[in-house]
Amino acid sequence: MFWEDKAKQRTAARWVVSVFTACVLIYLGVGNLTVVTGAVSWAMGLVQPLLLGAAMALVLNVPMAAIEGRLFAKTADPKKQALRRPLAMVLAILFVVGIFAGVVLLVVPALAEAVITLAAGVVEAVNLITAWLNTADFSQMPYGNWLSSLSVDWDGIKDNLLATVSGGVTALMGSTVSVVGTVTGGLINFIMGLVFAIYILLGKEKLKAQLCRLIDAWLPARVGGIITHVAAVASGIFQKFIAGQTIEAVILGSLCALGMVLLRLPYAPMIGALVGVTALLPIVGAWIGMIVGAFMILTVNPLQAVIFVVYLLILQQVEGNLIYPKVVGSSVGLPAMWVLAAVTVGSGFGGIAGMLLAVPVASVVYTLVREATAARERRKAATAEEE
Repeated sequence: MFWEDKAKQRTAARWVVSVFTACVLIYLGVGNLTVVTGAVSWAMGLVQPLLLGAAMALVLNVPMAAIEGRLFAKTADPKKQALRRPLAMVLAILFVVGIFAGVVLLVVPALAEAVITLAAGVVEAVNLITAWLNTADFSQMPYGNWLSSLSVDWDGIKDNLLATVSGGVTALMGSTVSVVGTVTGGLINFIMGLVFAIYILLGKEKLKAQLCRLIDAWLPARVGGIITHVAAVASGIFQKFIAGQTIEAVILGSLCALGMVLLRLPYAPMIGALVGVTALLPIVGAWIGMIVGAFMILTVNPLQAVIFVVYLLILQQVEGNLIYPKVVGSSVGLPAMWVLAAVTVGSGFGGIAGMLLAVPVASVVYTLVREATAARERRKAATAEEE
């Protein structure tokens, strides 16, 4: 009894010390919030390539697993079996990079041409209006005497407008250096993240085994079991979400291109591909494609641009209320109502990133709550039978 009392006292003392230490750390953190925020930002900057690599590995694992399961599946040659993983990984990277590179090669030249055409049209319109105003006979127009009495320097207005445009271009060129620096830093992080993702994908089974050993060695069995189960559920749901989101983007892009062909709208393949890629962002991605597509069509025919916007608005309603909840919701096991609720709440908390992560996170919570509820119901039923 004496030793049991001593053990209880030590446990209580450790609990008191832990609570006191936590309170002191929270107090110091709140009192030095700027320092804490700076330290967190610094730490996030250090691990950013690693986090990016983990995210890339999670995405690339979906096509890689599908390719690896079909590559050399009927051969027992050890050399071919050894090549399955590296070859599948290379093909998966080429597949993902090829999709984005194809969209860029399709859209960027047409978008640049549209910008040049629009700029030339604006300059030409300004010149025509200025020439007409300089030669117009205001006396033959309603309120012509009042208009002719106005001392308006139309040439000066045109020169100011063109100077403003030129100044904007100069400012844009001046910011090119900073943009190049940002892009260079992002490219370095991307390359480091890709290298880290490759290491993860090549040895994912070994990495999983090592993490499981650490959990078993350092955490209580119950806590370790919960962490392992939650990680397994989250991994499976995130992979299903990526697959479902990709299928939904292909459907939306195909419907957009098909509808544009039927309506005889220009740039159908390019805008369809752009809408499909931007649709990888839940709900709001199609709006980005719509804005860029409408701008491109506007340089050809304003009426067709209006027709495109109306068609895509209708398609977005169908996509947001029928296609997305059914395709993505069914892939992650989340009912359509909760998909819409998750996207709405996620956008309020974290914007685009929140919308992107809301559906898989909500699906993980939904699955875990459903499992816990079923287990609790089984325990209650067993207790009732015993009574």
